[in-house]
Amino acid sequence: MKKAAVLIMGLALILGAAAAGFGQEEEESKGGTSGAEFDFNSKYIWRSLAFSKGAVWQPSAFIGYAGLTLQIWSNFVLNAAEPNLHRFNEIDYRLAYQYDIGDFTIAPALNLYSYPNQSAADIPITGEAEIQVACALGDFALETTHFFDVWSNKGGYVGEVGLQFEKEAGAGLTLNAAARLVFANAKFNSYYVRPGTPGAINSLVLEAGATYAFRGGFYVRPHFEYNTILDSALRAAVGISDWVSLRKPDLFNFGMAIGFSFE
Repeated sequence: MKKAAVLIMGLALILGAAAAGFGQEEEESKGGTSGAEFDFNSKYIWRSLAFSKGAVWQPSAFIGYAGLTLQIWSNFVLNAAEPNLHRFNEIDYRLAYQYDIGDFTIAPALNLYSYPNQSAADIPITGEAEIQVACALGDFALETTHFFDVWSNKGGYVGEVGLQFEKEAGAGLTLNAAARLVFANAKFNSYYVRPGTPGAINSLVLEAGATYAFRGGFYVRPHFEYNTILDSALRAAVGISDWVSLRKPDLFNFGMAIGFSFE
């Protein structure tokens, strides 16, 4: 608990200072926002690894002001063949600040991962520092995000680089797609996949979806995701891993999100 308090307070101070400094450079002040989303998925995939064998419900909520956003995300087990049926087995917290410089968006953040109804010895709480940079190119955006574990797996690192696409296709309808590479060091792969697994360009991720917005801030968002692990050593490690729920290097996920957002 002491570690958690120190980590959260420290990052909150850093992000608060960033908000105070960079916010002065923006032409327009960012107002308050809030919202929630109820996302149903065929499986839980994180960093191209499956942490469920079947369906999950992943509700989340956020509140933001002047570029600073606090988000709570959770995972609820729906598959009767898995432990913790009809219970939450993960609750995550994210504190982030976003600021814009021309076509560039920069977003530092802190992620805290907790695992209720699971053994703290087997799955301890951990946290990551994150930095995301994006450059808008019309309907496209080049993005790169980097995660640094600062708690239970200190030194673990994951990075992503990719291309995002988003375009309005009619009244209330927005189409989106993304392709990105995920790469991790040996510290991350050994911790989450199997001891001794080397670092690698982990995977290729392809995503597609559509959002239909209704009046009053409500929306529905069907989405699809495909993950394939590229490195042969990592594919073999996933196939015999004791930590992942599905020992498959190629994963599909289908989801339907229902949510609302207010400004």
